[in-house]
Amino acid sequence: MREFKSRSSALMGCLVLLTSAACATAGPAVERVDMDPMHLMVVDADGRKVVEVLDPETLFREASLAFRQQDYELSARKYGLIVDRFLASRWGSVSRFNLGLSLERLDRHADAKVHFAAVADQLKGSRDGQDALFRLAACHEALETWSEADVALSRVLAPEHEEISAVDRLEARARRGFVRQQLGDLALAERDYLAAINLYRRHVEDQRAAGTFFASMAQFQIGEIYRELFRAIRFRLPVERMARDLEDKSNYFLKSQNSYLHALRLHHRDYATRAGYRLGSLYEVMYEDMMAAEIPGDLSRDEVGVYYEELRSHVRPLIERAIDIYKRNLR
Repeated sequence: MREFKSRSSALMGCLVLLTSAACATAGPAVERVDMDPMHLMVVDADGRKVVEVLDPETLFREASLAFRQQDYELSARKYGLIVDRFLASRWGSVSRFNLGLSLERLDRHADAKVHFAAVADQLKGSRDGQDALFRLAACHEALETWSEADVALSRVLAPEHEEISAVDRLEARARRGFVRQQLGDLALAERDYLAAINLYRRHVEDQRAAGTFFASMAQFQIGEIYRELFRAIRFRLPVERMARDLEDKSNYFLKSQNSYLHALRLHHRDYATRAGYRLGSLYEVMYEDMMAAEIPGDLSRDEVGVYYEELRSHVRPLIERAIDIYKRNLR
């Protein structure tokens, strides 16, 4: 297959010259019209050579129809033709963004991020550039390349787009908090989560329109941070250390519990359900860890039996509380 490239403006220019020459005696003014570029391609059609005209507007219309019909392979190919052949046209930037969206739908995140990064750089400072940064971060999140996701979301929060809304800042804060949590930067993650919650409470004017997803996510993930710290503590002898472990574990328990309760009160269906389950698991884990605590080695077998009976009587309310929470969460 051979390809011939031309610009319609050049064709129009030739027509203008011919028309001007043919009509020199008439002397009318001729207006030059610049149009988007087009490509002429020679293709096989039922054994015959035919010339097919490619123009970005037609390709964009066909690609958009394919995307709406969820034919992402076709939309990616059509948008890709515009990016490859007509990037400088007025359809270039939007086609590149939509190509990234099509590739995302195909789970080709490594390919999609290249196009989102290009749009973010080309349209830096605009709303479209900000949208590209959000999609770029989403690709890195899907690929679990957390450091790169952190960079993209930090660009959103810089902010590169000066008119960034409170809702967009809320999303970026919550998502960057999660990214930093995956990187193990728990203090920075909690700072972002708290900033997201503060934005939701104080600066999002229409909270119902904004939805509670990212605020609930931030509140829930704070609970997850303290839950992991809580789970990491085991009761170890000597008794002095065990006392400190109990104090620290109880402190993390309460902080995690408090965060899950706040997540429940935001009434997001998914996060409220998850928070309810986590609340029950806190009591269950505390019970299991206390029952697994080290015991002094100088106790006799009978004394050990008495010790466990006493311990069970004291920690039984924990497991009863866990069961109650699980039941209520199922209603």
